[in-house]
Amino acid sequence: MSFFGTKAPMLDRETAMAGFPRKLPAKRVEEKGGKLYVTIEFRRPRWQQLLGADEVCERTFGLDPYGREVFEDCNGKNSVNRIVNRFARNHKISIAEAEVAVSTFLKTLMSRGMIGIELEKMRKAKGIAS
Repeated sequence: MSFFGTKAPMLDRETAMAGFPRKLPAKRVEEKGGKLYVTIEFRRPRWQQLLGADEVCERTFGLDPYGREVFEDCNGKNSVNRIVNRFARNHKISIAEAEVAVSTFLKTLMSRGMIGIELEKMRKAKGIAS
């Protein structure tokens, strides 16, 4: 075990594009001035707690219309590939441009604890149809 934790294994492109993003539970979701604000609650790392920080903390993230569109598509039913294709069609950009933008944004949402991605093989093991 690493001192700073372990990194998730890298996925190949095909596996990642077939994943199904799902919103994780949020403490609060509010709309203000055309933006969507999502507040999540998370546990601070042990080292921060040892330095006197509270164990539980809240963070609020504001999503512009593009981010909101992608975030709302993260319902566990749409694959990453489907979200990319829909985004490309809605904004009249190439699939390649949409793939870069959407996949980068999904990584950001994952790192912030706002979404998780279920892989196809996990769905098959649970008996969930695509």
